[in-house]
Amino acid sequence: MLERRKHTGLRPWSRRTRFVAAAAAATAVALSLLTGTAASAAPKGYLALGDSYAAGQAIGGVKGADAACLQSAHNYPSQVAENLGLTLTDNTCSGAVLDDVFTTSAAGRAPQASAPADSISLITLTMGGNDLGFAPILTQCLAVSPAGPLTGGDASCKAKHTANGTDDVLAKLTNEVTPKFAATLAKLRSTYPAARIMVVGYLPLMPDAAHTPAGGCYSKLTFQGTSFPFVTSDLEWMNSIQRAMDVQFDRAAEDAGVEYLSQLTVAAGHTACSAAGAPYIAPLTINGLSGATPTSLHPNEAGLAFAGQSATSALSTRAAFQGIRGQLVPQGGDAYELQIVVPKTLGDMPDVFASKNGQYLANVKGGSGYYLSKRVGAQTITYAQPVTVAPRDQVELRVYQNGTRQVLTPLPDSFRGVTGQLVRTGDTTYSLQVWVPLNTLYQTPDVSARVNGAYSGHVSGPYAYYLDLGSAPGYTVYSRTVTLKPGDTVVLNVTSTGEKQTLS
Repeated sequence: MLERRKHTGLRPWSRRTRFVAAAAAATAVALSLLTGTAASAAPKGYLALGDSYAAGQAIGGVKGADAACLQSAHNYPSQVAENLGLTLTDNTCSGAVLDDVFTTSAAGRAPQASAPADSISLITLTMGGNDLGFAPILTQCLAVSPAGPLTGGDASCKAKHTANGTDDVLAKLTNEVTPKFAATLAKLRSTYPAARIMVVGYLPLMPDAAHTPAGGCYSKLTFQGTSFPFVTSDLEWMNSIQRAMDVQFDRAAEDAGVEYLSQLTVAAGHTACSAAGAPYIAPLTINGLSGATPTSLHPNEAGLAFAGQSATSALSTRAAFQGIRGQLVPQGGDAYELQIVVPKTLGDMPDVFASKNGQYLANVKGGSGYYLSKRVGAQTITYAQPVTVAPRDQVELRVYQNGTRQVLTPLPDSFRGVTGQLVRTGDTTYSLQVWVPLNTLYQTPDVSARVNGAYSGHVSGPYAYYLDLGSAPGYTVYSRTVTLKPGDTVVLNVTSTGEKQTLS
């Protein structure tokens, strides 16, 4: 006989009760997501690993016992620790390479991953750029004009690093750096089996073609002050190398069973040279005979803040939105309707705005939607507008107050807002969750969850089968524990249409 559990609704709360409960829930959710155990029993240790992009190049002042590591009090690990109430061990260090994670560095520093495993619930890592040689590549690619040549005589940086049709930087990335990165992640996963591990990708340094101003943004090399002495055609090449790194590192993270947070698309309009938007990367600054300043071509204060918001939001998405969800409903081809669905029970609503590839689309604040139409349902209010979404576009919702994000993927209409997610609870165990918005109660389609094609449970109408019952503001949440290994596939499937959501 099928085991079934009936939907239960959430009763309305007073504003004060809702605010206090939401704050408590945010803390509990953040801690439980980090560990997969009850928040009261969870270790609160957070181990930050990384190079200068994680350390912060001492922006706002140096912190930590080792001043030479140039750790900033505003770096993203500090923000994550403060936002999630975790005890931070910040072992990030400017100039770090992958070997420094588990072995003593060339400067004699202890391995970055040296904290006891039973004290750590979260690990973040940003590293690999120094292994590839970001700094020497940029140093050798300074140009005398926007059309070249380089100061060393080569026509361009791309030409300098291409011989017989082979890009030596890309070859080094593929053949040397990524395998070492993958091995480091695998060892990190086995050394800290109970920790949540997230690789935080690099902010984009140079723009792609779509975000490069007409004529580029070349400025002549100066030995006192800021400049941007790069061949305009090299910007796209440099961006392509970083995109290749992002893709290869993402796949390595997936194979190792850890999470990957890419920042390339969401910050594409904020590079050191972009057509619009405040830069998150500082220009080259030379201070006479002292040479380039440590902050040159590194995240500036705005970049540190953005990385902190991105990392925090990736670790605690649901609580901050208080039940607000976004979805892309197909209208045919690349045409979709962007929907922001707000539970009617929500009183003190955060300011939620939508963007595509980093460009503002619309927002909902209080009871008003800006640039959005409004449809009132029985238990929700839906704000909507048409949007074109091509392959590789990224549409997201963000909470203005704290930067928490939801990245949206096109959602088949037959799901009626039902979404799935996987939350890591151990080395190979996950909580498979099916989120059902309250406005679809008793209308929920028959949605089944399958692991490698094998049935694992389903939700149909007011009932769930082989799934445990839970709740969150605006949602009924069904879940069960599943064991997964790299290469396994988990999907939600609407029985009546065969449409699928692939979970990651």
